[in-house]
Amino acid sequence: MAGGLQRTVVLLALGSLGCERGCARSWLRDHGVGGPTATSTPGHVPVAGIDCPDGIARCTEGTVETSRLARIGQPCRGPETACSCPWDRVGDCARGCVADGLEVVMDRSQATRQLCLPDPTATASRMRGQSADDAGPPAATCEEGQLYRCANGFVADCSAHAVLGSCTRGCFTEGASIDEVAREETVSRVAAFAILCSR
Repeated sequence: MAGGLQRTVVLLALGSLGCERGCARSWLRDHGVGGPTATSTPGHVPVAGIDCPDGIARCTEGTVETSRLARIGQPCRGPETACSCPWDRVGDCARGCVADGLEVVMDRSQATRQLCLPDPTATASRMRGQSADDAGPPAATCEEGQLYRCANGFVADCSAHAVLGSCTRGCFTEGASIDEVAREETVSRVAAFAILCSR
């Protein structure tokens, strides 16, 4: 009986000592004294973050940019440039953008050529004639969320479920599309042809 009581007293004493060390460390850390917290430990990978995609192109005020793969930890406490997804400037447009601010999945090597306004004398596409004997292209096929899609050299208006015309040199990439976007301005058919048809 006495031996059991002694063991209990010893265990309580050890537990108290452990708490003194552990609790004191916690209290000091909580009050800004001592070593770094988990969020500022070198090599610590934040659980929350924003994944920045690669392979997106946009043209804004005559400047063409492409996105770069990155991950930004959250919360981000650095300057705005460090807390925003990175974009690389890849070119400038002599005549301006086809559609200002529109983001399209596109390789950087194609971005300037496809997103800048084309030379007025260039013929990248033609509207389909309305001749009664015109059999027309195959039926328009789009995926959910697409505004326009280019497949087999034909540009389709997804909301109208209709093929609008054909590209002289085919699509810049087979299956290329302009997706629905939250913007006040709509993307015109002319802009869709200029972006989706290879130049």
